[in-house]
Amino acid sequence: MFEIFIFVNPIGIYCYDTEVSIKTAIDDLDINSTLHFVPITNVSVIKEDIIRRKKERQRMKDLSQYTMASFQALRDYHAIKFIYGNKKARSYLLSFQQAVSRDFNHYTRNLARQVALNLDLDYDKIIDSKIKGYVDDSIQQDKNLARKFNVRNIPTTIIFNESGNYNGILLEGAVAHDKLITLLKNTGCIEPTAEDQEDSYSTISHLRLI
Repeated sequence: MFEIFIFVNPIGIYCYDTEVSIKTAIDDLDINSTLHFVPITNVSVIKEDIIRRKKERQRMKDLSQYTMASFQALRDYHAIKFIYGNKKARSYLLSFQQAVSRDFNHYTRNLARQVALNLDLDYDKIIDSKIKGYVDDSIQQDKNLARKFNVRNIPTTIIFNESGNYNGILLEGAVAHDKLITLLKNTGCIEPTAEDQEDSYSTISHLRLI
């Protein structure tokens, strides 16, 4: 049984590809797993993603709009998780990311509502101020989890094998599909090789989300 945590920027350029790669690897290996999406955004995360987009030759017309979109997607995710559950929240996040990952200029103020509509979600319920307290608390819990796992870069993936030796593998940055397949096949989550260390893979003490 694998427990996988994916810490992502809600609209990050590499985050969508990382999430798809992990879900594909899980399906390819047909393994029993629990997947936790943990969206994180702050000034540092936003600046890093803007730099990555510039390296990919993306030119954003409005940086303030990018910041607004990042926090909007974050709050929408937690609201959907509260109202509709984790599965719908993940679907929303993936759809939102897919729309803007290759070119943020595809973003419009109506995008969030349209994504929700496509998933048969009531967007007015999602932005209802009555659930603001829950959303704030849920966001804070994710921040605490990132601090507990010492997550320093976004995206970061942490893999635990519940049947192994209770160590975890931490992967920073985009996750290559072949590397992920190798790690998941390693049922003990043993110490990484020298080659893995070069790819920013490291072991961490086992922690559980309670």
